[in-house]
Amino acid sequence: MIMVIMQELVHVMLCLGTLLPVGSWAKQGVHTGGSAPGSLHFPRPHTRDNDASYWMDLGKRDIEDALLKTDIKGKAKNVILFLGDGMGLPSITAGRILKGQKQGYSGEEGYLEWEKFPNAALMKTYCVDRQVADSACTATAYLTGVKANYYTLGVSANVEYEDCEASLNEENRVDSILKWAQDAGKETGFVTSARVTHATPAGLYAHSSSRKWECDSKMIKVLGEQDKCKDIGRQLVEDEPGRSINVIMGGARQEMGAEPQWEEEIKCGRTDKRDLTKEWMKHKKDMGKTHSYVTNKKQLKNINLDDTEYIMGLFGERHMPYVVHQNKTDMEGPPSLKEMTRAAIKRLQKKEEGFFLMVEGGRIDHGLHETRPVRALNELLAFEEAVIEAMELVDVRETLIVVTADHSHTMTINGYPDRGNSIFGQAQYEYVTDGMPYTTLMFTNGPGWNFTWDGEKVMRPNLTGVDTADESYMALSAVPTKPDSETHGGEDVIAYATGPWSHLFHKVHEQSYVAHVMAYASCLGPYADCKRPVESLENVYKVDKDDDDDDDDDYEKTTNKYKRKTPNSSASLHSSLTVIFIAVTLLKLLNLRN
Repeated sequence: MIMVIMQELVHVMLCLGTLLPVGSWAKQGVHTGGSAPGSLHFPRPHTRDNDASYWMDLGKRDIEDALLKTDIKGKAKNVILFLGDGMGLPSITAGRILKGQKQGYSGEEGYLEWEKFPNAALMKTYCVDRQVADSACTATAYLTGVKANYYTLGVSANVEYEDCEASLNEENRVDSILKWAQDAGKETGFVTSARVTHATPAGLYAHSSSRKWECDSKMIKVLGEQDKCKDIGRQLVEDEPGRSINVIMGGARQEMGAEPQWEEEIKCGRTDKRDLTKEWMKHKKDMGKTHSYVTNKKQLKNINLDDTEYIMGLFGERHMPYVVHQNKTDMEGPPSLKEMTRAAIKRLQKKEEGFFLMVEGGRIDHGLHETRPVRALNELLAFEEAVIEAMELVDVRETLIVVTADHSHTMTINGYPDRGNSIFGQAQYEYVTDGMPYTTLMFTNGPGWNFTWDGEKVMRPNLTGVDTADESYMALSAVPTKPDSETHGGEDVIAYATGPWSHLFHKVHEQSYVAHVMAYASCLGPYADCKRPVESLENVYKVDKDDDDDDDDDYEKTTNKYKRKTPNSSASLHSSLTVIFIAVTLLKLLNLRN
């Protein structure tokens, strides 16, 4: 009888998938008709999605999550903006798949951390004067609440590109969320894998009619010798709000005139021979402020974050190295975006008034401009690690967290590879007229253009045997561009949000709306007089004082440190199904005895 029971229970568990080893389904033979021969393939984590019940259960679970969601309407003590540069929807989808495949699964069924957030909306990214945006006009929009012209920073659309005089007019200058946070007594900071003078971070502190003016040599080429307008590097260390930023981390030693750590071509040097890092340190010393200037991971790790008011970390001559080029164990090398984010939050958390922090995954954009998806998507996953780290360090009940992008790119995800086909792999399709395989990820324009003329027709390269998962591989593009010059895409991007007032992201918005939500949630800038207290746990979650178990359940499901529960990962649902199957099994055994 015991043996019969055990056999029945094993059958039950196999039906549930609990004893199905990873990849065991693949041994039964995998249909790869949609994937090119030789393309790397990853198994589904289970086969329960063959059954309609799986999808019904999944839908019900999502309905339950939606019904349990409670809006948090207290004042946001802290605001963290995560900006994935160039992280359009195709990149998010591809990044989600890559994440799962790095874990050994097919990937399509997974979630990136921000995809578990309870609120999301679409953002329209156009500039005032361009249908498809750059990172400067978009930074101005989501950081100041005002849309601007192409390539301009921290100014209204009354300022045209390279119009120095117009940018000096105070009426044309617009303040950022970082300035509003400083005015409210909050600590402020930003970290980026790009240059600290690059378009995205510069939108926090600079007012410029050209994003290109990161150093004085770039300005002189356009304006000649003049002292009216300041380059972006000088604005960071000389002017408000730049010189009052508590945490500054990224690249740009060259733009800042710092002593080079290694030989590199000078692309944006300082003809004034000024070392702005030394000037930054002198200013802090003269003000009697504790400070640290660091250039590698070891130095960052050794900072006493409890006793350092200002930190500047410049970890690259220009941009920081791509993740795929970094040695994580090299303490003399650059820190990861996750490590910079952790240090920034640990430092900024000291003040009771709270903080504002922006974290930029800047090199996602650069990998896409190069049409090298392996580089771009690994940057995206490093960006996700920073988001996860922040979620562990802050209390989401008092911290508004927004994850969004400034714009998209022209990368597309082609049909029709099989489920689990490597996201960097190849597919085939019977209606492709040349009969050759093609990569899942391709671009509508870029330096990956590689067509030839055979005397009769245009031919694309035959990718059979080509390692398209190599980090240096440039995906094929339809229109040729110069190196590193694939264009941005013009479609809307998504803003994901959790924490106080995150429910204000609820439809299709102008990108400038992002700054308004952050300011409203934390009573900053134009919304400084809102006078809302930080809500208590009882108010936020409407807990039942008489039911501790319900209290715990509500807390788990309405805070956003939770992991989304699907039938694949839900222990509670699994347990319920197990009980049902065991009951059925026992009934069957009783019938056998009778």
